[in-house]
Amino acid sequence: MIKVKAPLRQDSRGRVLDIIRATEPTSRIELVRETSLTPASITHLVRDLLVQGLVREVGQAESTGGKPRTLLRLNHDSMTAIGVQLGAASVGIVAANLAGDIVGRQVLRGVADLDPQVIVAFLADAVAELIDNLGLDRSTIAGIGVAMPGPLDISGGYLRNVSYLENLSGFALADELETATGLPIVIDNDATAAAVGEYWLGTTDKHAAYATVYLATGIGSGLVVNGMPYRGSSSNAGELGHVSVDFRGPECTCGNRGCLELVAAPPVLVERARQAPPSAGLGEISRDNVEDAMSQLGILASRGNEAALTIIRDGAELLACGIVTLVNLFDVDMVVLAGPGFTSCAAIYLEAAQKALDSRTLARGVHTVSVVPSASPRDAAALGAATLALQDKLERKPAATEKK
Repeated sequence: MIKVKAPLRQDSRGRVLDIIRATEPTSRIELVRETSLTPASITHLVRDLLVQGLVREVGQAESTGGKPRTLLRLNHDSMTAIGVQLGAASVGIVAANLAGDIVGRQVLRGVADLDPQVIVAFLADAVAELIDNLGLDRSTIAGIGVAMPGPLDISGGYLRNVSYLENLSGFALADELETATGLPIVIDNDATAAAVGEYWLGTTDKHAAYATVYLATGIGSGLVVNGMPYRGSSSNAGELGHVSVDFRGPECTCGNRGCLELVAAPPVLVERARQAPPSAGLGEISRDNVEDAMSQLGILASRGNEAALTIIRDGAELLACGIVTLVNLFDVDMVVLAGPGFTSCAAIYLEAAQKALDSRTLARGVHTVSVVPSASPRDAAALGAATLALQDKLERKPAATEKK
């Protein structure tokens, strides 16, 4: 039997739910084999999950000589969570059920330059509208996960020194949003959330060590090492955009010099396109939204516009250098390209990254590293945020269980 990895959860209850999701229909006997928990522990856990309505019995397997095994499935719609990808250029909101399936989504304008209290009201209204449109019972909603660019102060629930979201720097977004919505709030780095999301989207099957590279307004990376997200001491691991590629280069807002974001982030590439002469054929690049402009630039490159192709290739090759460094540091065997920056030009970035990894990683003679596109570039971070909210709810034991 293939062992089913259940990353991204730590408690036994969560592990059992993950395994049921991955193998359903399954049985208590199979859960014992997959978790190494005792039969008594599995019986107790499954009983609690049945009482809570999170799992249901769906008949019996064919007998192999003994008592037929009772089969279990998740009750997919017994719990829902909302995930928010909060960005300067766009906001993505999804609703995901207990199985990690997206049941509804919205893509809205970004929040750059908006007053923080306006942002809170905007998000609260958008979440309420999504809940109403889907006809969700609020009592079944686990909470809201918010994925934001770093650096973050997780304990305080706010961003710190994000140049393109200065309006939110130091603002206690998590507390304010919880008050406005009446729902528990979990926050995480958008690239880390995307790494969690890719697991649930099925992109990373059987890979215990992988990374996401998240391209939006900035550049970030999320890491899963030995089946668990690696966040670092303050949940700010993986700030790929602030790896120095030129120590004599210009000073970055982060305090470092020659950061990768200063030469390869979408705003930089888009500005190059806007500065191109009229003969380059790039005159219709959006002036209002960097993600739209990046998408337009990628479309022009795919259609053979030489100026657009040169700009995107330059950005892809610079990012590939950062990806090589990331792989050398953490020895992952898969890199997933996620985020709205890749929506129209992923093929160019994939080619550049794969070529660099095949020829320049330290462990290339030991193992290969595959580079793959996200299963849903725009939704990965929001889905990851939603599943983190589900996990947070599931890891809090219900009052009835605590009294036993």
